Amino acid sequence: MTAFDFTTLLRGDLPIRDVAAGEAIFEMGEEGDKMYVLAQGEAQIRAGSVVLDTVRSGGVLGEMALLDDERRSAAAVALQPCRLIAIDKPTLLRLIAEEPRLAIELARLGVHRLRAMDFLAQHDALTRLPNRLLFQEKIHRARKRAQRSGGGFGVLFVNLDFFKNINDSLGYAAGDDLLCAVAERLRGRLDELDTLARLGADEFAVLIEGGAPGQQLASAAQALLEALGQAFAVAGQELFLSASIGISCYPEDGEDEQTLLAHADAAVHRAKERGRNQYAFFSAELNTLAREALTLKSNLRQAIEKREFVLYYQPRVSPETRRVLGVEALIRWRHPVLGLVPPSKFIPLAEQTGLIELIGDWVLETACAQRAAWTAAGQPPFRVAVNLSLRQLAARDLEARVVELLANHRLAPQELELEITESVLMEDPAGAMNVLKKLRARGIGIALDDFGTEYSSLSYLKHFPLDFMKIDQSFVRGIPQDSDDVAITRTVLTLARNLGLHVIAEGVETQAQFEFLRELSCDEVQGYWISRPLPVEELERFLANQDGAA
Repeated sequence: MTAFDFTTLLRGDLPIRDVAAGEAIFEMGEEGDKMYVLAQGEAQIRAGSVVLDTVRSGGVLGEMALLDDERRSAAAVALQPCRLIAIDKPTLLRLIAEEPRLAIELARLGVHRLRAMDFLAQHDALTRLPNRLLFQEKIHRARKRAQRSGGGFGVLFVNLDFFKNINDSLGYAAGDDLLCAVAERLRGRLDELDTLARLGADEFAVLIEGGAPGQQLASAAQALLEALGQAFAVAGQELFLSASIGISCYPEDGEDEQTLLAHADAAVHRAKERGRNQYAFFSAELNTLAREALTLKSNLRQAIEKREFVLYYQPRVSPETRRVLGVEALIRWRHPVLGLVPPSKFIPLAEQTGLIELIGDWVLETACAQRAAWTAAGQPPFRVAVNLSLRQLAARDLEARVVELLANHRLAPQELELEITESVLMEDPAGAMNVLKKLRARGIGIALDDFGTEYSSLSYLKHFPLDFMKIDQSFVRGIPQDSDDVAITRTVLTLARNLGLHVIAEGVETQAQFEFLRELSCDEVQGYWISRPLPVEELERFLANQDGAA
């Protein structure tokens, strides 16, 4: 709010009061029979140790108590020598009658200060972060959203280890400076949609919504621990902190705000018992999953070097002829201890560590090499579909790399298909369109994967260079019994045909689904009813059996 100079609206001889620096102008609980216009100097309005407002020349103090005939709810103190113009209620009414704008400006000031007081009622005065009251309200709202969407969220309770020693050795002023630095450091490691709050002296909390709870929350907690492990410069010294973090998940660990916070707090004590400077889940099951994720994360780079990754291929067939028209390349990890690890467990970790581009390139090269081997063995020229990650699509050399692989393995462009999800496309629509147009111009097939599950915007379909549209298995699962899924599937097929797109239905698991899609003239189907994803040797036997049945 722009400061208004109230002295410009005052008329006549009004009583003046001079107050020395450091002297109280009025105290909390006093009768509010006057308000003051600050003609000169600077003053602060305080409620205990909390500063509600700093007032400079031309500003007003004490207007609320005067207007509502209540005792003062705050105190005011002069920061500099102040000259005050005292105004009682009769004088104020006279001045308003002479200058009506005074009433408007006082109302604006009152609204501004009420909003400031409301902010302070819900935020920590030191760090300006949400306080416990507002944080509980944030959890309540997240719970309502999760109930509607069927999703979940997590609560992280962050307790600074041995913070009392800082206050005892360096004083509370240094401790306050450190808490502000901690708040800033933690905020910098969180997503802008996450909520960071200060609950108490050395206690912070974080609300994280969306994603897979165990893995996402473990990564966030580890990032916070690493952030706090870096040196802080306070009071001319380098200080090092650690923290114990407890994690609870909705709905597994509680159905309300108090329970989730209590369980996260209980997990903090578990982390402290284990030696501090670590995190713990309230759920023993999630603890195990999180530790497994950390193990996988540390083993990922070695997996590339040790050639532990392998590609499986899932056939896609024509519903009419049941001939294989393409296969989708799907990565698996043959972990030496955990066995065959599905991509849902390690791909998110690869994205977090930045290894996804390296792994994606390995998949692309291996799939091209395998397609070349099948060609050499006399297999028909069916397409091999490879999923592209966001990082691959954003890479400047993607087109050159794909062209290089086609040339190295002597593949026709029509033998390769690149699949992109809606979320990847919409991250940078202009950039994606530019790259995909170049690839498609070379004859490479472009497929939109998981259509209808994310943005579901039809406007981009006519602009993006697409050849194939994949109907997500979440819609296929309910056909032909579920009328909504039937309607959606029919609509997608009609839309695709009108746009000249080839339609692939994935997740076909029953004969009834297969027959229904065949009757709708779906171009290709993919799913466990046809075949699960197969290693190379088994896929070749599948192809041989198909040839034998022909």
